[in-house]
Order: sequence, then structure tokens, then C-alpha cells
Amino acid sequence: MANIRQMDASFDENRFNDTAMDMFFKIQGGWMNRDLSPVSGLLTDEMKRVLQEDLDRLLRDKQVNRLENIAVRKVDLTEIWQESGQDYITASIYANLLDYTTDDTSGAVVSGSKTDPVKFEEFWTFTRPVGNNPWQLSAINQS
Repeated sequence: MANIRQMDASFDENRFNDTAMDMFFKIQGGWMNRDLSPVSGLLTDEMKRVLQEDLDRLLRDKQVNRLENIAVRKVDLTEIWQESGQDYITASIYANLLDYTTDDTSGAVVSGSKTDPVKFEEFWTFTRPVGNNPWQLSAINQS
């Protein structure tokens, strides 16, 4: 944290948590709409590629992954470091939601549940060039 504050005196952990949550909701929205273009600025090129490959598979299979009633319960910073002129922060995001996939044609649920919410914890890693620069999502890992 000290290294990040050294290059960005305005860095605030609470404000970062809010930023991480905002990005979480925006990226989930892009995912559900099967269109990452509105959120492409929030994603590193590698993350865009990974998510787009998953979306392309869903489109090819004529399916939609639906994420509804998302409630973020907690955001904790778990790791902070600098490397090769980049700041990195990994945040644990603990949330629950309805997560299910439907067939485009019939609307039938092919996986997940429309009624049983799932709790999950994911680790989202954000990066930016060192200093007061915008953050981008660089990785998502399951707990």
C-alpha cells in the first residue's frame, strides 16, 4: 500500500473498493448482454480475449448466461504489489446471485437455477500503470 501511495498520494482503500464494485457490476452487465464493447476500457487485452472467447462459445451454442439479483456482500483487498511499472491489487469479492444459463431458442434453463441463489467468492485482480491512472481488470480467479 505504501508503494502505491508513494506514486499516488490520493489512493484511498475505500474509494478503491467502490471502484472495484462498480467495475464488477459493469463487467457483469457487459457479460450478460453478451457485448463487452461498453466495458472494454475496463479490461486488459488479455482479459478481453478470455471473456470474449467464453461469450463466443455461448453465442455459438445459442445460450445466455444470466446473472440476476447480484448482491456484493464484501470486498477485501487481499494482495497489493508493484511490478514492471504497474500497480496490482487483488480484491476478494464475496457475493450471491442467481446464475443460470438458458437456451436462446426455447428459453429453457440448461444449467444453474432461476430460484436458488449461489454464494461465491472470486478474486479479481486489477492493474494500472504506476500512479494515479485508471484501473483495468486483469484476472478473475475462483476461491
